[in-house]
Amino acid sequence: MFKEYGELSTKLYEMTKPVGHSMNGDIEYYDEKLKNREGSVLEAGVGTGRMLIPFLKKGIAVDGVDISPEMLEQCKVNMREHQVHTNLLQQDITQLNLDRKYHTVIMPTGSFGLLPRNQIHAFLQNVYQHLEEDGQFIFDTLLPIDFKTGDIDISHYPLTADSGILFTNTSKDIDWLEQKVSYIHKYELVHKGAVEKTEISHFILHWYGRKELELLLEKMGFGNIDYEIGYGQDNDPSLITFIAHKV
Repeated sequence: MFKEYGELSTKLYEMTKPVGHSMNGDIEYYDEKLKNREGSVLEAGVGTGRMLIPFLKKGIAVDGVDISPEMLEQCKVNMREHQVHTNLLQQDITQLNLDRKYHTVIMPTGSFGLLPRNQIHAFLQNVYQHLEEDGQFIFDTLLPIDFKTGDIDISHYPLTADSGILFTNTSKDIDWLEQKVSYIHKYELVHKGAVEKTEISHFILHWYGRKELELLLEKMGFGNIDYEIGYGQDNDPSLITFIAHKV
């Protein structure tokens, strides 16, 4: 019934979050964390290369992995346009199985919350196994402090003079016991007033308490766990970045 990260959502993502577009300062924050670290980097949930490509242009050795073939295809297009190259891998990151290890794995801006809660243990185990000794895992989590059930937001993004994408975001539900919020995202390709194509996504975000995540990371073998709020600026209490090391 639902289509996640398909053609229309990829096109809209590319329009609203192009290569180099920093979301609340995430590119600058991760650049600061990576620039003095040696070794290769893996971006889990690389998408269209919004963060990957600026890092490649700075000489950071970073590969990308994503489950969406549409996102990866757009990432390849963007890399060609920016004249950079790296390894892009299509995999479900909860079942990560690569033939190499990395010094750092990053997962910026809320992608961690997209992972199904019942697969989080397997994901953390796989990340741990794909890290070199003293490697680090840096990832963001988001708290739904502004979520309001029933909110509907409609936006229009023109593609040409006669066509565009109509995006409807409906805040569907918040489940306090399961710690998740859900949205219905509808993408409509409109040409001369008629809808030519529609994609509907059931967008679910899970959230975690700080201590809960620390215990999960420790259980998987991580140590030296630290966190920062709002990319170190303490100005966004909904955004928490964890830094955990393989010990």
